[in-house]
Amino acid sequence: MKNILVPTDFSACATYAVEAAFLLAEQFDAKLHFFSCIHIPENWSDYSVEKQNTYPEAQQLVENATQLMQKFKFKAEWNGIGVETIIRGGELIKSLEEAVISTKADFVVMGSHGSSGKQEFFMGSNTQKAVRKLHVPILIIKNPIEKLNFKEVIYASSFNTEDKPSFQQFLNFIKYFQPETIHLLSINTIGWFSQPTHLMKAAMEGFKALAPDFNCESHFHRAFSVDAGVRDFAEDIAADLIVVSNQHRHPIK
Repeated sequence: MKNILVPTDFSACATYAVEAAFLLAEQFDAKLHFFSCIHIPENWSDYSVEKQNTYPEAQQLVENATQLMQKFKFKAEWNGIGVETIIRGGELIKSLEEAVISTKADFVVMGSHGSSGKQEFFMGSNTQKAVRKLHVPILIIKNPIEKLNFKEVIYASSFNTEDKPSFQQFLNFIKYFQPETIHLLSINTIGWFSQPTHLMKAAMEGFKALAPDFNCESHFHRAFSVDAGVRDFAEDIAADLIVVSNQHRHPIK
């Protein structure tokens, strides 16, 4: 992990992600790239000064975002962390995709609304779009994190062969945090399309064999829906982290 992209709209949940990104940057000696997409013309940087002066509201938005970004930049530099700030206009997901490429980001940290349910900018829909569109690992933060302490970790999957590369990538990440238990979780939904139990258990054993240095436990959990099953299981074990593999047309959405 060398370049961490941190999208922010400066809301509370986005700030939680910023703080988590600082912790990750210190852990991995990575560079932080703070990114904000604001309501200005997409090609704003190509405008002449004279043309920009005809958009006073956009100028004010840029100024506000620049000042807030400076706080992040100052903190990063004070702690010896490499930092870049990016302010763009246009459509959020498209701008994010471009930022991933331009910064060579290999990890993204972003916020999503927590239990308060407030309608903040990075709520469920935008976060889900980012997860589906960006082809890099994404850590979603919903609440403040004082330290990166991932002890009880869930890897929820259908445990297909195409998930093995992402599982290995997950192992390469989580080893730095020395988890106590990795819970391999399969949700058996009530319906016609569930895998037979014996086949799923065999598939999970194959994944467990890829992680000989970790304490892995297999769980075959029944629920009416995948998301409800993952959520219920996470609450039961007080999980610190939930990991899913987002393959094309993956059952876990």
